[in-house]
Amino acid sequence: MTLKKHSYFGRTDDPAIKERFHQVVKDYNDESQSDVILGFMSDEGVRRNKGRVGASLAPEKIREKLASLPFTSEIFDRGSVVGTENLEASQHELGNEVSTLLKKNSFVLLFGGGHETLYGHYLGVRDAFKDEKLCVLNIDAHFDLRNESPSSGTMFHQILSTDKNIDYHVLGIQPLGNTETLFKTAEHFGVEYNTIDEFREDKELLMALSEKLGNYDKVFMTLCMDSVKASDAPGVSAPSPNGFTSLEIKTILEHVATLENLVSFDISEVSPELDRDDMTSALAAFLAVTFLNAKNNKS
Repeated sequence: MTLKKHSYFGRTDDPAIKERFHQVVKDYNDESQSDVILGFMSDEGVRRNKGRVGASLAPEKIREKLASLPFTSEIFDRGSVVGTENLEASQHELGNEVSTLLKKNSFVLLFGGGHETLYGHYLGVRDAFKDEKLCVLNIDAHFDLRNESPSSGTMFHQILSTDKNIDYHVLGIQPLGNTETLFKTAEHFGVEYNTIDEFREDKELLMALSEKLGNYDKVFMTLCMDSVKASDAPGVSAPSPNGFTSLEIKTILEHVATLENLVSFDISEVSPELDRDDMTSALAAFLAVTFLNAKNNKS
């Protein structure tokens, strides 16, 4: 499989000092054991889910917005898996890449793509950690538990119906974004979730969640950008009128990034074609750097 490579270009204040992302990012090499960026250029799952397509362009646009941000840590870029109409095959290709990186002790920062990115992400984590107890943390307005042909709304049903050694926690559920059937499906699978109102009302929630996540062998995380309110993130398939603020998402990521057992993180559902002044892509890039800084500076 050939991965699409991406180039970084940005502002330079002093050529002798490497202080922006484009100055420190390097092409991935097989011997690195550091943070690695990987993309999944797909929105076939969004199309199947009858959503507004455009997320396949996100891995390139987010990198464009990353380029000039201040950043000095070691970081590598593996490129992007280019998805096709054969979503299932594309997800398995993504899983192979994720697994390969995790087996080399790299932390994977993954840019989708539609939220179908998560299933390929999961395949890679499970292949790398075959017998370990996993937990996936989904920051999202939706459960994505539909029981139908694979799409950007089915991933967690696919996972939970076949893997009995994984738990699923959702942070940010919107009661008006999920039907009674989906709530019953969540109950059937033992899904743990917090609504966005519970998050806002319980000041101890993040601390309690982090303590719980710390008890798993491995944790991986996904952020669906349609969980962010539309005024902060208009460029998504399903804009939210009552989503997280950018500050709330920043706080969540800074908190979870310090988990010692967190192995990978994806940001999905940015749709540049639907964006306004590149706001959503810029926010995704800002959140990626915020997360990496918190992760690398943990004590």
